[in-house]
Amino acid sequence: MTEMRGGLDRRSFLRAGAWGAAGVASARFLAACAPMPGAPASVPFVDDLWDCGVASGLHAPDASVLWTRCAPGATGALDVQWEVSESPTFAALVAAGTAVADPDRDGCVKVLAEGLRPGTTHWYRFRVGDRTSPVGRTRTPAAPGSSPGSVRLAAASCQNYQSGYFSAWADVAATELDAVVHLGDYIYESGSSRGGVRTDPVGEALDLATYRAKYRLYRSDPQLRAAHAAHAFVPVWDDHELVNNASRLTILEDPARAEAAYRAWFEYQPVWPIDGSRIYRNVRFGDLVDLSLLDTRQYRDAEPGAGVGVGGYLVPGGLGPEIYRPSRTILGVDQRSWLLDRLGAAQADGIRWKLLGNQVMLAPARLLDLDEPALRALNPDIPEHGGLYLNEDQWDGFQVERDTLLDFVRTEGVSNLGVLTGDIHSFWQAPLRADFDDPRSPVVGQEFVCGSISSVGFDAAGYELARSIGDVAKQLKPGFRFVDLARRGIGVVTCTPESAVVEFRTTTAAGPASAVRRGSVFDWRADTSRVDLTPG
Repeated sequence: MTEMRGGLDRRSFLRAGAWGAAGVASARFLAACAPMPGAPASVPFVDDLWDCGVASGLHAPDASVLWTRCAPGATGALDVQWEVSESPTFAALVAAGTAVADPDRDGCVKVLAEGLRPGTTHWYRFRVGDRTSPVGRTRTPAAPGSSPGSVRLAAASCQNYQSGYFSAWADVAATELDAVVHLGDYIYESGSSRGGVRTDPVGEALDLATYRAKYRLYRSDPQLRAAHAAHAFVPVWDDHELVNNASRLTILEDPARAEAAYRAWFEYQPVWPIDGSRIYRNVRFGDLVDLSLLDTRQYRDAEPGAGVGVGGYLVPGGLGPEIYRPSRTILGVDQRSWLLDRLGAAQADGIRWKLLGNQVMLAPARLLDLDEPALRALNPDIPEHGGLYLNEDQWDGFQVERDTLLDFVRTEGVSNLGVLTGDIHSFWQAPLRADFDDPRSPVVGQEFVCGSISSVGFDAAGYELARSIGDVAKQLKPGFRFVDLARRGIGVVTCTPESAVVEFRTTTAAGPASAVRRGSVFDWRADTSRVDLTPG
């Protein structure tokens, strides 16, 4: 069998066609949020048999991943029945079967329900004897060759349990969606810190037991469970599922910890394995949306050490820092080839919108521009896009690979490329130019950084200061159309043949029932670089 990086082999995950994750304690929605039509019924907490909530995962037009955790299965093997229906009353079943919850998977159960109708809402549940889980709701993508009138996705990331409440998830649960794209930092591996809103009793996750405990803690949140019960998720990891600023080097230096972290992620997330630890994948919604999910962590080169700084550029013969090395990669060779192939195929197949689920910001955030004629006269060795960047953990740390991606989009005529990003606990929006140092270079895409569920960002220093810093950030060269560093929240993306409308929904995350505010809205007309902003 193909081994996962760090020595975790696939057989330990895949047994008898069923493996995986957590169960349903409650599909409760907040009283303040009216449930959407056909949403799972609100149910009280009955017992701790299904202690982590039900969930489903976006997979294929005719298949969905179904997931639960049966708590007694953590100590002894237990048969669990599952059922799928196109009716919330389960008047007729369209798929059913039996899976096993056992200690090897911490009582988790995951099944691939196949033979489902594309573009259709389904309801699912689990049974042990006469005890039934609450009901979950999922939706399959539209079939190949079909032309859906719209596709609506939520984009979310960064939900530090102790930093704030998961208020945004209640809004997600009550919103009509086709799926939820989770862009990573689903858990935070770090221990508790002072000043948190909630206590994280697990401490720092270092081994399989503590990583599993993190997922159980996060799934104890009723708002997160409600969102999982209401919609299919399509998740990818970022760094905190393992450790802050994780890279390929992190995995090589501590393979046991990486093995534990990634095993727990696969157990507790509603995703079906592809090949070892590969998580990058693609889902299409008819001819309207092609969604590619990236992994910008486990294949990336390590964050560079201290560069030579401004002085090194200005001294004749000085060397630029590591971020300009041509072979430096955030995706790895195989994933990069896969991504370019997917984008080219989506364009050739006439798919209207090409969306990337991407962990770290692609648009440049350059604090000081050194790629200027006067400075180049002092030192002709200044690299293309030379400058000082805000955060080299982002694509700014991988200059040549970013140019390769955006130049491919330009030369191949890939239209309507939208990048959905998480990671930095704030909202940003920017056009993407093939050459961001050339104002005449064509805009080849748009990026939307969709905030955080609860993780604190610049607002830790105060709301007004965060707003002031955001105003300055808009002026960076090449600049941003929108920056909000002060609020938490999500993005909601609605694609139609005519436009893609992105709404930033914000919340303070200050209390369990914090109100969600309908924020700024971006209306992007298809086949143009025009994005109309309505401030929120």
